[in-house]
Amino acid sequence: MVRHVYPNLMPYTCSLADLPVEEMKQVLGKEQVYKLSFNENPLGPSPKAIEAMQQSLLQLNLYPSSNGEAVLNKIAEKEGVQPHNVILSNGADEMIILVAQTFLEPEDEAIIPEICFVQYLASTHLMGAKPVFSPMKEDLGIDLEGVLQKISEKTKVIFLCNPNNPTGTVIPSDELKAFIERVPENVLVVIDEAYHEFAEGDGYASSVEFVKDFANVFVIRTFSKIYSMAAARIGYGIGQAELVDAVNHVRPPFNVNSIAQAGALASLDDSEHVAESRRNNQIGKQLLCKTFEELGLSYLKSQANFVCVDTGRDGKEVFDRLAERGFIVRTLAGYGLTSSLRVSIGRQEEMEAFVAAFKEVIQN
Repeated sequence: MVRHVYPNLMPYTCSLADLPVEEMKQVLGKEQVYKLSFNENPLGPSPKAIEAMQQSLLQLNLYPSSNGEAVLNKIAEKEGVQPHNVILSNGADEMIILVAQTFLEPEDEAIIPEICFVQYLASTHLMGAKPVFSPMKEDLGIDLEGVLQKISEKTKVIFLCNPNNPTGTVIPSDELKAFIERVPENVLVVIDEAYHEFAEGDGYASSVEFVKDFANVFVIRTFSKIYSMAAARIGYGIGQAELVDAVNHVRPPFNVNSIAQAGALASLDDSEHVAESRRNNQIGKQLLCKTFEELGLSYLKSQANFVCVDTGRDGKEVFDRLAERGFIVRTLAGYGLTSSLRVSIGRQEEMEAFVAAFKEVIQN
């Protein structure tokens, strides 16, 4: 009865690192738990967003704008594009799924870097298409030349994450442009910029500018990270009008609720909250990197709100010992990085507490 893609898909099951904080406390039997596993913004949403969302509750009896026109207009103004270049989604995850539903058919191929966000793989399988994995560089950066070598007549989509999750590495803008110029025009290049607002170096620049020159580039963004609206579920895509129109053909109406739309509008106007989130992120990253260097551990230079560190031992063992102390991070064994952990940036006091616990685990 089920589609033939069924064996390739698994329901989302929550491990300890995936649970809400209150459930983590129950599992661990602790009153204090530090959740550093989900790349969430620890500062919470903008006060302006909270106020706007509270006001929107008074109209829960009404359906939301089906396409979020006010939000589209605000994003378009901010990004220097037209409203018809923007499309909203129920988080970046849904946008990835919508892209797959729009462009992938059975027997098509989608190229995915070996160490990258797992939703690209799930969405490819959903459509019965074939995932083709491209190798990473030795420093775990995305190898664009390796991606090019994987392109075949069946290639329909290339998924890239920039900054990349879970490594935090970026593809320099000049290298990415040169890459796009070599990709066949009938192959869609999807660039996931969920962590865009945290990046500020290593030659990084947003790919939204490429949308204006290349008809086969589609950029995905989210309000879950810097804007701290992960629970509201709102993301968006930017592409040329023809691409956006195609995705709109499969997008469900009313896919983004009124509360999320209200919060997104207000968040886009709160530059102070964004600046404070960046400042907190820099402080946390600097503390983590300094600690890893003191301990003689290698780590990846991150342009996101997390850091990937090689613990030099069994990562699961380190995870378990940190969990015993109430600190939940992310293991990367699923990517073959059995000794590595990804640590999300929390508030300064959370990071100081984590560093103390981490040193205790590593040095004993």
